[in-house]
Amino acid sequence: MDEPVDIYEQAALNMSIPDGCDVNRAVYASIKQLISHDIIDPSLVGFQNCEPLCGICYHGSKEWDYIRFNIIVIGIILPIVGVFGIIGNAISAFVYSRPEMQCSTNFYLFSLACSDTGVALTGIFLFSLETFRPFSLTVARMSGQLSAIVYPMGMIAQTCSVYFTVCAGVDCFVQVCLPEKVRRMFSRKETVHFLAICVVIFSVLYNVPHFFEGFVIDCYHKELGGMSREVCPATLRYNELYQSIYYKYMYAIFLAVGPLVTLIVLNTFIIGFSVFGSSASNTDDTMSLILVVLLFISCNTIALIINIFESYLSETLGSKINYIVDLSNFLVVFNSSFNIIIYIKYSRPFADTLFSYFCRRKPKTESPGPGPPIMITEKPSRSKKCKETLSRLLVASQPEVLI
Repeated sequence: MDEPVDIYEQAALNMSIPDGCDVNRAVYASIKQLISHDIIDPSLVGFQNCEPLCGICYHGSKEWDYIRFNIIVIGIILPIVGVFGIIGNAISAFVYSRPEMQCSTNFYLFSLACSDTGVALTGIFLFSLETFRPFSLTVARMSGQLSAIVYPMGMIAQTCSVYFTVCAGVDCFVQVCLPEKVRRMFSRKETVHFLAICVVIFSVLYNVPHFFEGFVIDCYHKELGGMSREVCPATLRYNELYQSIYYKYMYAIFLAVGPLVTLIVLNTFIIGFSVFGSSASNTDDTMSLILVVLLFISCNTIALIINIFESYLSETLGSKINYIVDLSNFLVVFNSSFNIIIYIKYSRPFADTLFSYFCRRKPKTESPGPGPPIMITEKPSRSKKCKETLSRLLVASQPEVLI
């Protein structure tokens, strides 16, 4: 059992450092550690003077078909979608922060728009910038310098988006299905702010380990002819126990299956109460709920599979997994960018408030549109608003990890 470990440790000890270089440099010790844990191939380690050559930890694909796919989907389409999402989420946050739109559910949707803005921004940086890394020394330096920080920040934004969606769903369930006393308690400003703070604190704490999964090394980029920076994985990232607990079980419970099942259960109760209870409902509400859940599942199933079965898929698919990873990353940004389309189409108060501020159009008193209006009072009562709101907000959740 110990023989493979001895081989890797011996390879690390035999790593040849150029003459005249300071053997005590931290970068040499880090490279030796990665070799000893079989994380990098010692045959890939080379030096230019005393600097390691770039490519020790980052290996761009050489397949032209994949390069073309990556440039089109991640390098061109994704940033366009992301910029649209940033603008759309900024507009959504503005509308939901207006006095006439104040209620507990809308506060969560305002928070969701803010966190989705972070998802779109970090997605553009992590995914699209990485696409052009092999072609520009400036991009390579920027990506290498900031990726180790931007990645955890992006995961914090994603976790916030997931749980602000869950909070909005719970709030809608309370407003539609529970007694007046409970509705008033959940609608109190103190309760709403407390839950929002809890979401932010949990999101930060949950993603703290991501800050320790990688480190940055200075390296010489032979193809581009200059000094650059590269992110290498820490040994923690490849620890089997860490991968099993954090990336499989905790991810499934807290970011994927758990929130998804919660939202589906809440939807089921709301639909049931709308159909069989005392509140009015219509087939448009039911259909929109079904479509939003299907869209939510379709945008996150790939990320769920990749993160839970990462090692197995890498061994089975080889380089073909890059196509799936790119598609999953695109869906992350897509899912966080198009909420405003749903808001405009299915929320008459949102659309009226939006056009009243930007187009100076007088809001309509009735809602003949495809979806029932959301409620905009301080103390929401049992109305059509929350049933319609949850129909819109499932699509905004992103329980998936940036790859």
